[in-house]
Amino acid sequence: MATAELETKLFKLPGGQEFKDEVDRLNIPQLEARISSYQKQLDESEEHKKNNDALNHVKAEKAELEGPYNDVKKAVKIKTKYLIELIKEKGGQ
Repeated sequence: MATAELETKLFKLPGGQEFKDEVDRLNIPQLEARISSYQKQLDESEEHKKNNDALNHVKAEKAELEGPYNDVKKAVKIKTKYLIELIKEKGGQ
Protein backbone atom coordinates (compact mmCIF):
# COMPACT_ATOMS: atom_id res chain seq x y z
CA MET A 1 0.00 0.00 0.00
CA ALA A 2 1.30 3.44 -0.89
CA THR A 3 2.12 5.84 1.91
CA ALA A 4 -0.45 8.39 2.97
CA GLU A 5 1.95 11.17 1.94
CA LEU A 6 2.27 9.76 -1.58
CA GLU A 7 -1.49 9.34 -1.90
CA THR A 8 -1.98 12.95 -0.77
CA LYS A 9 0.39 14.12 -3.51
CA LEU A 10 -1.34 11.86 -6.04
CA PHE A 11 -4.79 13.25 -5.15
CA LYS A 12 -3.51 16.80 -5.77
CA LEU A 13 -2.80 15.90 -9.40
CA PRO A 14 -5.58 16.46 -11.91
CA GLY A 15 -7.38 13.13 -12.15
CA GLY A 16 -5.33 11.70 -9.29
CA GLN A 17 -8.19 9.86 -7.61
CA GLU A 18 -9.32 8.37 -10.92
CA PHE A 19 -5.74 7.29 -11.64
CA LYS A 20 -5.50 5.54 -8.28
CA ASP A 21 -8.83 3.78 -8.76
CA GLU A 22 -7.75 2.61 -12.21
CA VAL A 23 -4.24 1.37 -11.41
CA ASP A 24 -4.96 -0.20 -8.03
CA ARG A 25 -6.65 -3.11 -9.80
CA LEU A 26 -3.91 -3.73 -12.40
CA ASN A 27 -1.62 -6.76 -12.22
CA ILE A 28 2.17 -6.48 -12.14
CA PRO A 29 2.79 -6.79 -15.93
CA GLN A 30 0.14 -4.11 -16.52
CA LEU A 31 1.76 -1.86 -13.90
CA GLU A 32 5.18 -2.37 -15.49
CA ALA A 33 3.71 -1.56 -18.92
CA ARG A 34 2.24 1.63 -17.45
CA ILE A 35 5.63 2.64 -16.06
CA SER A 36 7.23 1.99 -19.43
CA SER A 37 4.58 4.09 -21.15
CA TYR A 38 5.09 6.98 -18.73
CA GLN A 39 8.85 6.82 -19.15
CA LYS A 40 8.42 6.99 -22.93
CA GLN A 41 6.14 10.02 -22.53
CA LEU A 42 8.73 11.68 -20.29
CA ASP A 43 11.54 10.97 -22.76
CA GLU A 44 9.50 12.46 -25.61
CA SER A 45 8.66 15.50 -23.51
CA GLU A 46 12.30 16.04 -22.54
CA GLU A 47 13.39 15.72 -26.18
CA HIS A 48 10.75 18.24 -27.23
CA LYS A 49 11.86 20.59 -24.46
CA LYS A 50 15.49 20.26 -25.56
CA ASN A 51 14.53 21.20 -29.13
CA ASN A 52 12.17 24.04 -28.18
CA ASP A 53 13.77 27.11 -29.77
CA ALA A 54 11.62 29.62 -27.89
CA LEU A 55 12.46 28.03 -24.55
CA ASN A 56 16.15 27.80 -25.39
CA HIS A 57 16.15 31.47 -26.41
CA VAL A 58 14.59 32.48 -23.09
CA LYS A 59 17.10 30.32 -21.18
CA ALA A 60 19.99 31.96 -23.03
CA GLU A 61 18.58 35.42 -22.36
CA LYS A 62 18.08 34.58 -18.70
CA ALA A 63 21.66 33.29 -18.41
CA GLU A 64 22.95 36.48 -20.02
CA LEU A 65 20.92 38.70 -17.69
CA GLU A 66 21.98 36.70 -14.62
CA GLY A 67 25.65 36.64 -15.62
CA PRO A 68 26.79 39.74 -13.72
CA TYR A 69 24.92 38.64 -10.58
CA ASN A 70 26.47 35.19 -10.77
CA ASP A 71 29.91 36.74 -11.25
CA VAL A 72 29.50 38.77 -8.04
CA LYS A 73 28.26 35.72 -6.16
CA LYS A 74 31.19 33.62 -7.36
CA ALA A 75 33.73 36.32 -6.55
CA VAL A 76 32.35 36.86 -3.04
CA LYS A 77 32.35 33.10 -2.40
CA ILE A 78 35.98 32.67 -3.50
CA LYS A 79 37.19 35.78 -1.67
CA THR A 80 35.38 34.76 1.51
CA LYS A 81 36.91 31.28 1.39
CA TYR A 82 40.34 32.84 0.91
CA LEU A 83 39.83 35.17 3.88
CA ILE A 84 38.73 32.25 6.08
CA GLU A 85 41.85 30.28 5.13
CA LEU A 86 44.01 33.34 5.77
CA ILE A 87 42.46 33.76 9.22
CA LYS A 88 43.24 30.09 9.95
CA GLU A 89 46.86 30.55 8.79
CA LYS A 90 47.25 33.54 11.12
CA GLY A 91 46.07 31.52 14.09
CA GLY A 92 42.40 32.39 14.12
CA GLN A 93 39.56 29.97 14.23
